[in-house]
Parts: sequence; structure tokens; C-alpha cells
Amino acid sequence: MKEQNKNRLATITGRYASRQREKAALDRKAFDAAFVEVREKVLRPVLEDIAAELRGAGHAAVVVDDGAKETPSIELVLGIGGKKPTDEGDRIAFVVIMRRPDPEVLAYLVVRPPALDIVRFASPSDISAEQVEQILIDAVEHIFACHSV
Repeated sequence: MKEQNKNRLATITGRYASRQREKAALDRKAFDAAFVEVREKVLRPVLEDIAAELRGAGHAAVVVDDGAKETPSIELVLGIGGKKPTDEGDRIAFVVIMRRPDPEVLAYLVVRPPALDIVRFASPSDISAEQVEQILIDAVEHIFACHSV
């Protein structure tokens, strides 16, 4: 291939890549703006209501904007038993992420310790086959959902 044609192709593909980056930046800004609107109209009222109920029950709970590593975000940070909520503490978060070509809103749970308790039984005699079946089905569904992302 002639050098001038190689240069021309490089210019064409470079311009295309530049336009795609600009488009992605505009799309992300629009997505972030839409999330902020939903954060204020939908997420914040629900999180604040839940935080108020938790505080009324003697727990610490605060709603934090943009506390996550990725932003925009909103989190309900908990201090169970009145403990002060911390940066490393338990939280439920909604955050905009870019792990695929398009932005997404991820809702996630951070719990200490990392293991997720599903249910606790006070006595082995409280366990029934129907409960176990439902627990297993729900757990399997969660595992499949995690692997289908």
C-alpha cells in the first residue's frame, strides 16, 4: 500500500475514533444528568425514609451523595446498633458505572463480614423442606444473575 494511502487511512480512522470518544463523553454526561435527576426524585426520598426508620429504631443511618469510588452515586450507610457509619461500613449504593461500552446504574450491597447471611433459624426443628427449597431456588437465582452480567 502506498504511504500516502496509509496516512489517509490513519487520518480517517483517527477522526472516527475522536468523534466516537466525543459522542461517548456526551452520552455519559446525559446519562449522569438523568441519574442525578432520578437520584433526587426517586432514590433520595426512599433512602431518607428508610434511614429515618432505622434511626428511629436506634441505628445510625445516613444518606451520602457521591461517596462511592465512581460517581454520580447515592448510598445509604449504616451503623447497626447505633455504631457510627464509616467509609468501610455496611452500605447499599446506587452508582453509575462504565464497565461495558455504555454506562449503567449498579445497585450493590457492602456487608461486613463479606459472607451473606440468608436466614437464621433459632432451632433446627424450625427448618422445613419448603423453606429449604425456597432458599435454594433464591440462592441459585442469585448465583445465575451474578454470572450473567
